[in-house]
Amino acid sequence: MRFLRVFSLVALCVTTTTGYGQLPQTRLSSLFPPGAQHGTTTEVVVAGGTDLDELDQLVFSNPGITAVPKFDAAGRQVTNTFVVSVDTAVPPGVYDARVRGLFGISNPVIFRIDSLPEANETAANETVEQAQAVPHNSVFNARCNGATDVDYFKVHADAGQTIVVRAEAALLTSPVQPHLQLLDQAGHRLAEARRNMGRDAVLVHTSTEAADYIIRVQDIVYAGGADYIYRLVVDSRPVVDQVIPQVVSPDGSTPVTVIGRNLPDATEIDASIDGVRLQNRQYLIEPRHRSGSTVGATTSAINDNTFWWHGIDGNLIRMGESSLTALEEARDQAENEADQMVPVPVEVTGAFTRENDEDAFRFSAAKGQSWIIDISSARFGSLADPILIVEQVQIDASGNESFKRLASEDDGRQNPGGANLPTWSDDPSFRLDVPEDGTYRIRMRDRYSESRGDVRLSYHISVRAPVPDFSLVLFDAFPSADGKAPASTGAISLRKGGSYELAVYAWRLDGHNDPITVTAENLPAGVTCSPTMIGAGQNSATLVLTASDDASETATPVRLTATSGTGETARNHSVQVATLANDFVNGLPRAGRLSDHLVVGVMKDEQPFSIQLGEVTYNASQDQQMLIPVTIRRRAGFAGKVDLSFVGMPGNVDAPNFAIEPNADSAVARVFFKENAAVSATTVMLAGTSQVPYRRNPWAAERAAVRVKDAEAQVAAAAESMKAAEAAVTETEKMVTDLTAQVAALTEQVAAAEAQQKQNREASVKLVAEFEAAAGKLNEARATLAKTATPGARSADETAALIQTLQTTADSVEQLARGVAGLSEQEKKLAAAVSEAAKLQKMKAEEKVAAEKRLEEQRQAVEKSKAAVADAKKLVDQRNAEKKVADDEAKKTDEAAKPKNVNVRTISNAWPLVVHAAPAKITAQVPDGGAIKKGATAAVAVTVARKNNFAGPVKVHLLVPEGVAGVTSDTVEIAADQTTGTVMVSAAADATVGDVANAVIRATGLVNETELSVDVPVAVKIVE
Repeated sequence: MRFLRVFSLVALCVTTTTGYGQLPQTRLSSLFPPGAQHGTTTEVVVAGGTDLDELDQLVFSNPGITAVPKFDAAGRQVTNTFVVSVDTAVPPGVYDARVRGLFGISNPVIFRIDSLPEANETAANETVEQAQAVPHNSVFNARCNGATDVDYFKVHADAGQTIVVRAEAALLTSPVQPHLQLLDQAGHRLAEARRNMGRDAVLVHTSTEAADYIIRVQDIVYAGGADYIYRLVVDSRPVVDQVIPQVVSPDGSTPVTVIGRNLPDATEIDASIDGVRLQNRQYLIEPRHRSGSTVGATTSAINDNTFWWHGIDGNLIRMGESSLTALEEARDQAENEADQMVPVPVEVTGAFTRENDEDAFRFSAAKGQSWIIDISSARFGSLADPILIVEQVQIDASGNESFKRLASEDDGRQNPGGANLPTWSDDPSFRLDVPEDGTYRIRMRDRYSESRGDVRLSYHISVRAPVPDFSLVLFDAFPSADGKAPASTGAISLRKGGSYELAVYAWRLDGHNDPITVTAENLPAGVTCSPTMIGAGQNSATLVLTASDDASETATPVRLTATSGTGETARNHSVQVATLANDFVNGLPRAGRLSDHLVVGVMKDEQPFSIQLGEVTYNASQDQQMLIPVTIRRRAGFAGKVDLSFVGMPGNVDAPNFAIEPNADSAVARVFFKENAAVSATTVMLAGTSQVPYRRNPWAAERAAVRVKDAEAQVAAAAESMKAAEAAVTETEKMVTDLTAQVAALTEQVAAAEAQQKQNREASVKLVAEFEAAAGKLNEARATLAKTATPGARSADETAALIQTLQTTADSVEQLARGVAGLSEQEKKLAAAVSEAAKLQKMKAEEKVAAEKRLEEQRQAVEKSKAAVADAKKLVDQRNAEKKVADDEAKKTDEAAKPKNVNVRTISNAWPLVVHAAPAKITAQVPDGGAIKKGATAAVAVTVARKNNFAGPVKVHLLVPEGVAGVTSDTVEIAADQTTGTVMVSAAADATVGDVANAVIRATGLVNETELSVDVPVAVKIVE
């Protein structure tokens, strides 16, 4: 009766509120995308959760899926973002994913691996016009972001092509409930599907022509948010609706019949879903297509040997294992109205395929036999809600049959997790103790058979002989602050010096009633866990893990084992682990799922206080007092009051709450097991609660303060760098000015040298010309003189005139010769001057080139210096901005790190306790109302009334609390055949005057080689 149960559980949890703030702990609610294609690498963002500070790891239950943090171009880690790589060897399926950060390891969420290429939804796809194109045979990761969010996608189909559209949400344990619609271009709805609890929406459509189709997705209850994720799968892969049988052999390969839609090479059958004709064909379940992982299985499947079958691409089918060969329900029962005869033990798979379908099976049984009739339906993901009726077939003398109803069962009866971890299912079970030889009948129908019939309403019947056994599950969750409200999503993340409590639940099968001991193995260094016991007849216990003050920060998979019984009845099992899947969100009930393993983490933070129970005896008896020393260790300056109460104490035990006062660190707890205390084996702890001024992540504040100092230093360095750059600009600009003047002067000097060189050359040319002219005249005169020297050539006057002319010419030549000689000397000097001027010109030219080069270099240096100044200014601005960020972060982290009062609950070490039946009842008479003078002795009369088959001697004495000095007694043995004795109680002369609290007369005897004690409280008062 699913609806009634959900309503009652909702009512219970709605009226339960905690009102407590708690210490931070990393908790994860979603990743995006929530899956990947095997053989690929993708970016995954932590989309939802609480206390996600400083995440540095994303880990998966399959070693073939790995992740590393993403870093930006500057080498900074991108917040809450990881790069995930999936090995090609990772099979399609669902896997656990956890994150680890400052506040420890998180709870797991589902991460889906498939074989198709993947992409992510774009934000703008909220109208038909914005519909995002989806390639055929692909996966789109998407989410419903809000109440009014509608996602539109577009897909093309060729004529005759079948498209399959799935919205995976239940498989991910996502709270979204997708309403899936397929529309044509005119907006006409061609097909639709909805999520039904644990079964995801899927629709199948064969296109009659080549066309584009619109896929519309919306949450059916108009909710949304970061955690409302789903995977839209568009492909042509098969849809599996039923597998027959649903339970196969654990060894080798097993042939099965698969009924579904779009099966390749299949035969059509006379049945349909949503107007699509069903098909069937044979498949072989091979070991390589089995995944033994429990991830994603319902917590109601704890008792079943199940696995994921992924042999048909695109489908994950939960299957069971049995050594018996399973039969198939006879499909013609309705037509021939004949019950199906089966042998026992037997396994049978069937389905309620039509309205008002009722299936009946008969078997023969002998008087005194017992048979467990167990129906599995919801545990395998079926939508059926079976009703089981067991009848005895009676035949009268005339051969007429009648039926005597022996049982009518609806739902499973065991729910050890209660409201904390709902483990019930719609699957009924019944133990048939055969009253007489004969034939018996199992009748089954779906609770809603009048309105539905479908191959997906499958069931599996197991009829087997009872074998007392058990299954255990540990609820990996975050305890509430008061320890009373249901636990919330979480995982084991221990603070240094702290403890963590976890509930362990037992399913007792076929009459199993022995104590069960749970032990933790492979614990990380510094973490301890005492074995815990689920007592006889009980179905739950608390497991406590404790971290030492120096435990290393780690996250380690831990194995839990459970043992019960001895000899032939001994049973050993691994403890399965469950996590919270949904908690009354979006119309879904509170539900758990199985995870792959338990992970124990230790965080950097330390527990504000821890509780330690002193040494106490393992065995207790009815009518016995225990005084238990309790100490607390305070940390981080905590000095407040701690309220303490016992957890797991059996019934009818006086164990009042008490407290350790502020600044105190110890107390003594008094526990008195009454005469009617429950005889049992259990594990007891002490829970402590207090309001603690807690500083959140003080290391962030410290780092922020360091970053502020670094930023200040960088600002100063940048300012100094800018100052140096500005000085460099001034210096280089001065050098440019000096070099510019030097180049100008050198330019003038080179020009002057060139002008002088030109002048010298012109003078030299003129002198040479004059010399050549004078030399010509001289030569002419000499020629004339030679002619004159010829006798008779001229008259005497002519000769005299010629001689005079010659003399004049000779004088002129001599003068010219002297001028030429001077000119020659001048030419030598001029040549030397020209040579020097040429050298100077070359030197000045070289100096000018060098100066111009230096000038250009200095001009470039000026530009570089100016650029350096600009860069320095930018750096100063950047450093100032960084300093502001650092200042803001420092303020934020400092504010966050300021002590804030939170209610902290912690648990002590475990106290394994066995309460025995009292071997006797004692009474004591203390004279004078218990008043004993200092230095005196009082005779206490003791009477022993033995019981519970005890007949041995007892030793009797006065027992006072530890630390009470000066009050003693002798020990008197009361023989087995005696019932009375006298105990002498003495007060020393220096005994402290006053009442002696919690004094008892104790009688101790040996029962089955176990020493047991019973007490009677007595009044003792020391007087003067």
